[in-house]
Amino acid sequence: MIMQNLFVNGCSFNGPRKKWGKECNTWVGKEIADHYGVTLYDFARGGRGNRRICDTTKIFFEQNLERKKDTFALIQWTSPGRRDYPTNDGYKKHKFPTMETTWKTWDPNRDSNTTSFIKYLFGLGADLDQMTQVESILGLLDLQDYFQNKGYPYVFYNTLSDAKITNPDVQLLFDKIDKKRFFKPETSHLDYTVANGQQCKQDDPHPNEEGHKDWAKQLKEFIDANNLRSI
Repeated sequence: MIMQNLFVNGCSFNGPRKKWGKECNTWVGKEIADHYGVTLYDFARGGRGNRRICDTTKIFFEQNLERKKDTFALIQWTSPGRRDYPTNDGYKKHKFPTMETTWKTWDPNRDSNTTSFIKYLFGLGADLDQMTQVESILGLLDLQDYFQNKGYPYVFYNTLSDAKITNPDVQLLFDKIDKKRFFKPETSHLDYTVANGQQCKQDDPHPNEEGHKDWAKQLKEFIDANNLRSI
């Protein structure tokens, strides 16, 4: 495959932080696209979750089947606690004019009533960590199977770390992930950013320019070492 395009999906960790200063005007996807000299299709959006990432990625490729020949997919998974849902009000449709579906998200870190709502919806005995882990892993495996069945080259990585897996059933599902195409599955970009003091501000853990470039450099080395631009 001659790589001519890079498709990127994720959350705010794969976009600029302009309101916090010019030092945050780059991001991992842009660094990767610039390195390979290819066109960037950036579908990452702040505050959104993994269901939207999975669904909009599939829609993009189904709308652009010719991209199979020249497009590499970079998928940055976000918090499994975020619960995406389609809307009927065309919310921010201008962001993705080629798609009819629009999205909003419940986020337990942003919406104070999310946890109580989920427990009400599923019952007071709901194990939220296990539930979100299973849903997140199944979404990841779903997109992994889609890419493999279609023959699209891709790479995954985590932005936010999940809770430690303690259930053997969940571990069984996690072990089905193709680690050859998963960059640093034992950690996340957030953890790396904080550990290395690369955040935009002390109270904002999003990566600054150094943080994006550092992570992107390691990611490029991982892609090339494992020949991931081919399937």
